[in-house]
Amino acid sequence: MSILNESVVTLGALVNKQLSALGGTVRFGGNAALYALRGLISRRIYPFHDFIVQVDYTGARSTPIMILTGFLVGMTLVAQTTPTLGRYGPQELVAGVVGVSVLRTLGPVLAAIIFAGRVGAGFTAELGTMKVGEEVQALETMGIDPIGYLVAPRFLAAVLMLPCLTICFDAAALFGGFIIGVYNFNISIEDYLDITKQFVFISNFTFGLFKSAVFAVIITVVCCYKGFSVQGSAMEVGRATMQAIVVCLVTIIFTDFVLAFVYNILQKYDLVQ
Repeated sequence: MSILNESVVTLGALVNKQLSALGGTVRFGGNAALYALRGLISRRIYPFHDFIVQVDYTGARSTPIMILTGFLVGMTLVAQTTPTLGRYGPQELVAGVVGVSVLRTLGPVLAAIIFAGRVGAGFTAELGTMKVGEEVQALETMGIDPIGYLVAPRFLAAVLMLPCLTICFDAAALFGGFIIGVYNFNISIEDYLDITKQFVFISNFTFGLFKSAVFAVIITVVCCYKGFSVQGSAMEVGRATMQAIVVCLVTIIFTDFVLAFVYNILQKYDLVQ
């Protein structure tokens, strides 16, 4: 009985710890979103220059890797899918399959994963280093809310830039698929474009952008919260960064799963195509 009691106590403590962390993350994200919106009206929340710096860091500097990865993903999808489709039907259908899968799922998810690895890890490391160096405490001493000053511009920049990066990823993937389909599998340009128009609807594109915005919120909140939670030595910064990326990846995939069900329900009632 004592072993059973200890197991129940341990499990309860673990569940309580995780629920407490979840509640803290949600409160942290709510405050970040509130400060981000207030910062658009009042420049006393955070300097506008900090927002521009974050836009450059999260958006402009992430564009090349998004375009390169998207192009390679598009080529790989067509190269692997076309021979299989050719066995059971017209291989030209690969244009529609790739278009829908990239715009609705692969584009937003892969772009978010790359964004988490490049930008989210940077957020955690930067804020964790500030926490260890007592810079966050210094802001509090001066009467400046660190969430508004440090997190809000990152939050706003990420929510704006990740959908834009997803557009770049999608365009590069579709172009890469087009190149391989036309020049390697001899699909005519007219057939490829026509099949794409038949399969791909604007709702696929807009739903993908909505996913990107949701993923941006998840990445920014989780990574910044982990950075603010660092305690102790600089060694904890690396550990917090690793934990933040793992949590982001699992949450992104789970959220995509939930949103896929939501999209299917909307399709069932003819609310989307």
